[in-house]
Amino acid sequence: MTLVVAAAAGGVYLPTLGAEFVYDDVGQIEIDDYIHNRANLPEVLSLGVLSRDVLDNNRPVMLLSLMVDSMFWGRNPLGYHLTNLLLHAACSVLLLLLLLRIFGRLSESQDGKGSPLIGALVGALIFAVHPANSEAVCVASFREDLLVAFFALVALSLAERFPARRRSVTILLAAGCVLSMLAAVASKESGAVVPLLLLAYWLILRRREQRRAWAVLIGAGVVVTVAFLAARFALEPEHSKILMSKPGHIGGSFAAMLKIQPRIWVFQFSQILWPGRFCGEQQLWTIKHLGLTFTIVSLAAVAAITVWLGRRNPGVWLGAAFYWLALMPVSNIIPIYWAIADRYLYFPMVGFCLAVGAVVLRLLKFPSSRRSAAAVLVATVIVCGALGVITVRQTFVWQSDKSFCTDIIARNPRSYSAYNNLGFIWFDEGEFDRARDSFRRACELAPGWAEPWAGMAITYEAMGRGDLAERALREAIRRDRRFADPPSLVEALIWKQCHAKKLQMIADRM
Repeated sequence: MTLVVAAAAGGVYLPTLGAEFVYDDVGQIEIDDYIHNRANLPEVLSLGVLSRDVLDNNRPVMLLSLMVDSMFWGRNPLGYHLTNLLLHAACSVLLLLLLLRIFGRLSESQDGKGSPLIGALVGALIFAVHPANSEAVCVASFREDLLVAFFALVALSLAERFPARRRSVTILLAAGCVLSMLAAVASKESGAVVPLLLLAYWLILRRREQRRAWAVLIGAGVVVTVAFLAARFALEPEHSKILMSKPGHIGGSFAAMLKIQPRIWVFQFSQILWPGRFCGEQQLWTIKHLGLTFTIVSLAAVAAITVWLGRRNPGVWLGAAFYWLALMPVSNIIPIYWAIADRYLYFPMVGFCLAVGAVVLRLLKFPSSRRSAAAVLVATVIVCGALGVITVRQTFVWQSDKSFCTDIIARNPRSYSAYNNLGFIWFDEGEFDRARDSFRRACELAPGWAEPWAGMAITYEAMGRGDLAERALREAIRRDRRFADPPSLVEALIWKQCHAKKLQMIADRM
């Protein structure tokens, strides 16, 4: 079964092996030299990077994984995408093994009735092929979500075997679990909830067991997590060339966020149940069709269904707890840079698939015929086949910056960043008329933004219109003084070196 799940997880993402670097990959892997300099490795391992003005300086495990890729692959995207694919396959297999243990425990509490293997297989296969996971898997710089899920699953798998009969084994299990919790939060801030996942697991399934041992284990996880977060904020650089501003609440205030965030939750859950509106740049326009009344009714319905399904099924409660706890760090309660993104669903999908597997386990708890079990497996194959088709289609969206930007514009014609990025793509291909039109459209959609004006400057320069190039650059500088110093744009990971040099030529002439 592990081979089946691994093959399904890897198979739907095989097209990514031929993909280019896209989105944040360009800045972090192509432009920035930090992960390619082996002299920085001790700084990452010692957590000294927390005080450096480096992209993902607060995610040292994420940086370490990219540095390992760089040692083998340099700037070749194949290796980075291969690592993401293998990580996703590993998460899928870990989920299968964890569900087998949990469902086996649940079956024993139900007098041995149920089918742990079928329930675990259904949950793991859905996780392996669901398109909600595609953004996190397809983009190398979004690997942080894979890493959080991986280390969370390792921690939970070790906790499933805790405590052991032998004291030495118990200590090893506890140490591995605590280190995994530390690795999770050092991969991305959402890993801070892993101790809470462990607490939920203990409360729902094993609260009658050795309370002292579990209190020590969970307490140790909380201590290392809080210690890392404290160091992360204490050592954070006071000024950054990369992140020029702090994130704010969506809607402009905490009160406004409370009205918007429930709509995001409903939209995200609908993406899991009925996938089809995935987009590389989800913005608030995505949820404009969701009224507040509909949102409240939908959330109440989800809560009611969860209560109904969980009456005699602890697995549903556990899955719901995992889902919502994993979603909390990216729910804008604490301001984040992107209010909504498809990749935020990767970690919560563990909880959703756990709940689905638990429902299947409950359905087959009665002495069932082989025919009913076969019907479940056939239904799973059909559902996973449909999901897999959508996932494969999504992998081609992420093949290149051009396919990525084109897809965004098709779904959101008002995406100024997509038009801006597409302008640079046309410029690099020598399609200067198209580049100018794309930059001009970005300027219209975001009049106060400097970058498309600078893009238009180098485009006009390439077209032999130096007067218009200088005028466009002045407009860019008026909006953002950094564009008067093109090398600073490279340091901020905003522009490629080749584009900055062309902009410098215009600046030198002015």
